[in-house]
This record gives sequence, C-alpha cells and structure tokens, in this order.
Amino acid sequence: MKFDEDKSINSLIDSAMEKIKGIVDSSTIIGDAIITDSGKTIIPISKVSVGYVVGGGEYADLSARRVARHFPMAGGSSGGMSVAPVGFIVESEGEISFVNVENKTLYQTILNTFNAFISKINKENENENN
Repeated sequence: MKFDEDKSINSLIDSAMEKIKGIVDSSTIIGDAIITDSGKTIIPISKVSVGYVVGGGEYADLSARRVARHFPMAGGSSGGMSVAPVGFIVESEGEISFVNVENKTLYQTILNTFNAFISKINKENENENN
C-alpha cells in the first residue's frame, strides 16, 4: 500500500479548516441583538482567534533507509480556537455607542475616558451654538 504523504496532509488540513468554518460564523463575532425593557438595543461583539499547525518528518537510521522501500513517517497536528468578548454596540434614543470590555491598560482607559469627555464637551458646545 502506497502512502501519499502530501495528499494525506492536504486532506487533513482541508478537513480541519472546513470544520473550523462551520464553528465560526458571523453570529459568533456579532451576536444577536438584545432589546431591553427601556428600549435600548445591545449587540455583543466578540473576537475569534484560530491557530492551526501541522508537522511531520521521517525518522529512521540511514542504513534502514537504504534497504527498505518505505520510510517511517511521524506526524502530528494541533489546533486551537478562542472566542473573547470585545464589547457591545448600544443604541439608545437614536444614539449609537460602543462599550469596550477588552482588557486594557490604565493608559488606554484614561485616553478613552478623556476622548469621551472631549466629545461630550464638543457636543454641548454645538448644541449651545445652534
């Protein structure tokens, strides 16, 4: 029986990728909308990370390779996937905002708070001028 390594590895990778595609669809990343009693619409957003590795090699001493017509082959594959929440899109009274829930450094948190504060001041100034 002839073992076609390239065909088997390609088949293994193709099969694994098809299964991963079945798991990860758009509803995994952007969740179903949730409407609260107060009329707010909340849409969860997630981040999906997928990693996959395949490796193999031929292991035998050179004298056995010269005599035998086949070479012992060792291989392995592994994969991993994670789904992590990123934040929520919130719609309330015609205004849309994004609530970030990812782990952030203190610097990022302060910067985001400062930007939100400046945006609020600019909006209030625009309302006063109109």
